[in-house]
Amino acid sequence: MNKRNRTRYSPVSCHDGFTLLEVLVALIVLSVGLLSLAGMQVIGLRTNHSAYMRTQATIQSYDIVDRMRANIVGVREGRYDKPAVNDSKGILHANCKTTSGCSGGQSQKAQEMAEHDLFEWNQAITDVLPSGVGVVCIDSTPEDGTPDAATASAPACDGIGSANPEMAMYTIKVWWTDDQSANPQRFTTSFRP
Repeated sequence: MNKRNRTRYSPVSCHDGFTLLEVLVALIVLSVGLLSLAGMQVIGLRTNHSAYMRTQATIQSYDIVDRMRANIVGVREGRYDKPAVNDSKGILHANCKTTSGCSGGQSQKAQEMAEHDLFEWNQAITDVLPSGVGVVCIDSTPEDGTPDAATASAPACDGIGSANPEMAMYTIKVWWTDDQSANPQRFTTSFRP
């Protein structure tokens, strides 16, 4: 055998291309890892957005509670107890930013203020939540254990305790459509004046 034939079949030449194969496997592993990381990022963004929507619903619920505390005469007279969605939308009274701007006697002012509060509150809900709707009502069981039992079209307010609105348990219910799942979401909180 001559020298040329021996070098052609040497053990070193049997491993040609093995490094390229290692690089390809490493590239596939890296690609799968990066795709998984991107998927986790998308899930995190969706979850953050849902949490943001729930935070907005919480803020809006506390907003109407504060408005009710500012108009305690309206609460005592049951002016905020609006168990139907159309009633809970309220009425715009342009000059009624405070009870001093409302017209009529104390009871009339409290009613106009409650109607205006509900109007502004529902406008704010519509502005910050997709398909947002809010209802304020007297309800003895605000969380009935079945989140789908009450819907925006049927708020499921039982009105128990409405004989004495001052001591009644007011429930604030806010619905919106979650952009990610297109399922209606609900936030409920209770308030006793």
